[in-house]
Amino acid sequence: MDILNTLLQSNTFNFLIVLGVILFLLKKINIKAKINDMREQIKNYVEDSSNELNLAEKELNAVSEKLKNLPNETSEINISAKNNIENVTQRIEEEIQDKMHDIDNNAKRILNLEIKQFKSKLTGILTEKSIELAKENAMEQLKTNPQLHKNYIDEAINEIDRINL
Repeated sequence: MDILNTLLQSNTFNFLIVLGVILFLLKKINIKAKINDMREQIKNYVEDSSNELNLAEKELNAVSEKLKNLPNETSEINISAKNNIENVTQRIEEEIQDKMHDIDNNAKRILNLEIKQFKSKLTGILTEKSIELAKENAMEQLKTNPQLHKNYIDEAINEIDRINL
């Protein structure tokens, strides 16, 4: 019993109790499984990071390739744009020339029609005035010279006689 009293009074007993509680808790908590879980999580995290690194490197390589081709592509785009602009400009200039030619032709045609109408009206007016002047002149000469009146009548009779019915 002495040993039991000594154990109870000494720190050894307290130490053994604390050690027992710790072992009990360790068994209950299952630290080994927790460590294995953490180890597995870390391993997965490292693998995911490695996969992401590989994907990032692939994307970087793809972008690098695109960047290498970028000057050529921009040059091609610039050349294509210039060609398109030149083609559009040329087409527009041709259309403008065609429209100007059409307008010029239409203007000439309209001018010619107006000139013809003016000439026709002028010819009609001049013909009418000429007939009036000739009539007035004939009337004046007939008034001033009665012999002419007789000559006109004789000529008209001769013409009627020559007509064969």
